[in-house]
Amino acid sequence: MKPRVVLLLVVAAALLPLAACGGSADEPDRQASTPTGEHRMIGYQVKRLDQLIESTFDRLLGDAGITRRQWQTLNTLSAGPADEAQLTDALRPFWEVNDESLEELIRDLTGRGWVVEYTGRYSLTDAGRAAHAAAEESVGRIRELSAAGVGEEEFGQMMDVLGRIIDNLEQAGA
Repeated sequence: MKPRVVLLLVVAAALLPLAACGGSADEPDRQASTPTGEHRMIGYQVKRLDQLIESTFDRLLGDAGITRRQWQTLNTLSAGPADEAQLTDALRPFWEVNDESLEELIRDLTGRGWVVEYTGRYSLTDAGRAAHAAAEESVGRIRELSAAGVGEEEFGQMMDVLGRIIDNLEQAGA
């Protein structure tokens, strides 16, 4: 599964209480200057969710010595070899804010013996596939935790809404 899809799956689970960008038509108006809890605007919700995903990854994968970026790279490469441009594209949403370096990440994964480079394409080694498989259970647990109590239909609707919001903002930035 692509890292963007994984993030959207987790984001989707946390955004269900939001209707569009702030409450529903039958809820009383809230003061825009003092939103709290689940009534904060979508930017707050998404940022807070990302922080929680990061700390949950640190907690559940940290003991195995795998960071969220390493997981995302291993997971991307588990689908097959990729060149630098493909990896950058797959991981860009995480690096645009955190200003992380693909070069450093690849150097680390190569040093661990998990990734090899051949003719400009990176791929997992047997040890990298084993590390990916070992981490996959913890990542599945993160997905379970984040989606608890969310029905399949709700999840699908939320994914649709998030996808449209992303498309709207990407088009506005073009």
